[in-house]
Order: sequence, then structure tokens, then C-alpha cells
Amino acid sequence: MSRLLLLLLATLVLVRCTLPAPPTGQARADAETLAACREHADAVYDRNNRDTIYTISNRDSPYSANYTPGVTDRGLAQRFDHENMVRDCVRNTGTETDRSPGTEPAPATP
Repeated sequence: MSRLLLLLLATLVLVRCTLPAPPTGQARADAETLAACREHADAVYDRNNRDTIYTISNRDSPYSANYTPGVTDRGLAQRFDHENMVRDCVRNTGTETDRSPGTEPAPATP
């Protein structure tokens, strides 16, 4: 009985050691910034591409000869733009950036 209890205790200790550490404040802030930037990029896409959002797909219709199922680069340009927008947003919204009024960057000297 004591061996079983010892084995159970050792198993619980090992399980506890394998659990990930709770996220730090910076990790939570980074995740929230990334989520906000993705939401902003999605809103920009929705606003700029209303025609493609509300268009009914006709790829399975009898006269849809233009649809080619083997094309793998379909939509890559839109995905690239979306990921660039998210990356730029995260880079420009970092917590280390001071964006208070009156703190303009110094002009470059020639």
C-alpha cells in the first residue's frame, strides 16, 4: 500500500513539473496586442473587400470552367497583405514606444 501511495505521489510531482509556467504580464500584453492587431486587419479586409465577402461562390456551377482545383497560390496575395498589416501593427504598437503628445522624433540631420 505504501509503495502505491509513493508511486502516486511521485506521479503527481512529475505531472506538476511538466505543466507550463503561468504567462508573465509581458506575454499577456503581447498576446493581447497581437489579437487586437489581427482584429484590426480583419476589419480593414472586410471594409476593403465587401464584394468578395458577399459574393456567392459559383465554382461548382455548370459553367464554372475557370475554377482550377490544383492551383495552390490562390489567395496568397491577400494573405501576404493581411500578415504584413498584422506585423506592422504589432511592430508599431509595442509597449516600449512612447506615443504621448509632444514627443515627436528628432528630425534627421543631413
